[in-house]
Amino acid sequence: MSKTCLVLDCFALVYRAFFGLPTTIRRQDGQAINAVLGFYNTVSSLIEQFQPDYFFVASDHPTPTFRHNLFEDYKAQRPPMPEELRGQIPLIEELVHSLGAPLVQLPGYEADDVIGTITNHAPVDTHCYVITTDRDALQLVDSQVTVVVPNSRANKMFTPELVKHEMGVAPERIPDLKALMGDASDNIPGIPLVGPKTAVRWLTAYGSLDGVLSNSHLLPGKAGTNLAERQEEALLYRHLATIQRDIPTFCCWQAGRLNFDENEVRQTLDTMGIRASIPQVG
Repeated sequence: MSKTCLVLDCFALVYRAFFGLPTTIRRQDGQAINAVLGFYNTVSSLIEQFQPDYFFVASDHPTPTFRHNLFEDYKAQRPPMPEELRGQIPLIEELVHSLGAPLVQLPGYEADDVIGTITNHAPVDTHCYVITTDRDALQLVDSQVTVVVPNSRANKMFTPELVKHEMGVAPERIPDLKALMGDASDNIPGIPLVGPKTAVRWLTAYGSLDGVLSNSHLLPGKAGTNLAERQEEALLYRHLATIQRDIPTFCCWQAGRLNFDENEVRQTLDTMGIRASIPQVG
């Protein structure tokens, strides 16, 4: 019988919760807990829905990543974390620990790389559900990995077929796509004048970024000229957009087995001033 693993993108869900609920949600001492409450409600619902055998939470490390070292402007446009959210991070970490989930992070890498490594090394009989709002993770989708974008009404489940339908390319070609058209969310510029439609058309014609670059002399217009003149940049952008799947992080599957003490979770929630039910597992 196959097993199920939930892998949560911690900060993607934390930001979703913080901006989805008002900061007027506070405990008696005035501490804002809107992100903590929203995060817990999402996690509790997911545990009940998927009844996972394994449960991991992946997090960004506060230090710069290898991507920042390669490209100074990587994610440079992003504003700093709001102070009212920063004050809730220790509470969220405490909550994760009370649920018995390993909180996995590694200096020099992003949560995406942790997620890529966990899913890449999953036991052969285990299907991984990656919970995130970050569409970068769509490149991980295959027969054993489903990306789930949480929604209050119905979670969106990305299969390889849905990724191809929405993105125009197969999951494994998404870094190639981003190398050509750029990615505003990560501040990856892409090639000037190459938009999504052009990038998809080129990748469909030549199969991969390498194929497109080999045939750049055949590409028409200023967009084709720009690519021919910026081939090294395109390769750098693909590297930035590619999730690493074999980083040297601790990943013990026994430690990830879902196994929490209901009393400990209840005590943690009470301490935080949260009245909510404990997820029921079979």
